[in-house]
Amino acid sequence: MERVQQLVWANKRLSVQMTAEELHLNRETVRNILTDDLGMRKISAKMVPRILSDEQKQWQSF
Repeated sequence: MERVQQLVWANKRLSVQMTAEELHLNRETVRNILTDDLGMRKISAKMVPRILSDEQKQWQSF
């Protein structure tokens, strides 16, 4: 559990799969440690494209 916590704090962008591979653990084991033992949860943000008007595009070029 400590190794998982140290790795996640060092790089918060690691996925569960990447963490499991780095520590040579089962993916489900890592997920359980993160969610149940450490009380962490996955937060995902999407970048959604936005349609710009011609006027807005001109402002973007400056």
